[in-house]
Amino acid sequence: MKRYLILLLGSLLLAISTWAQTRIIFTEVRALDRQDSLHGNDVTIQLNRAEGKDNTLLLAAGDVNVKVRAKVKTRSSPRSSLKDSAVNLTLDLFTQAGNRKDKKRVEKIFYLDQSRSGTVTQRFNFKNGLDMRPLTLSFKVTIE
Repeated sequence: MKRYLILLLGSLLLAISTWAQTRIIFTEVRALDRQDSLHGNDVTIQLNRAEGKDNTLLLAAGDVNVKVRAKVKTRSSPRSSLKDSAVNLTLDLFTQAGNRKDKKRVEKIFYLDQSRSGTVTQRFNFKNGLDMRPLTLSFKVTIE
C-alpha cells in the first residue's frame, strides 16, 4: 500500500512540475502624446496555467497612464482543425491622460504554428472642451 502511495505521490509531483505556464511579453512600448514621445518599460505577465488573465501597468509617464488586462484562451472546435489549435489573446487597454479616461479592446487570434507575436497600435482622442489631445499607443506583444 505504501508503495502505491509513493508511486502516486511521485506521479503527482511530476505532473505539477510540468504544468503549462504562459508568458505574455510586451516590448517596445511607445506613446506619442501630441508632439511628445513617451517610452515605457518592457513588461512580462506570467500566467500560472496555459490559459488565464492578469493585468499590469504598461506605461506611466507624466500624466499618462496605460494599464492592460491580458486574457489568453485556447479554442476548441470539433469541426475545424485550423480553429482547434487557435490561441485567442484579448487585451483591454485602460488609458488615462490628465483627468480623462478611455478604454479599448484588442483581440488577436493566432492559428496553428503561426508566430504568436504581433504589433498593436491604438489611437485615443481625449476631448476637453474644444481642445483635442491625441494619444497614439504602440507596442509589440508575444505569447510564449
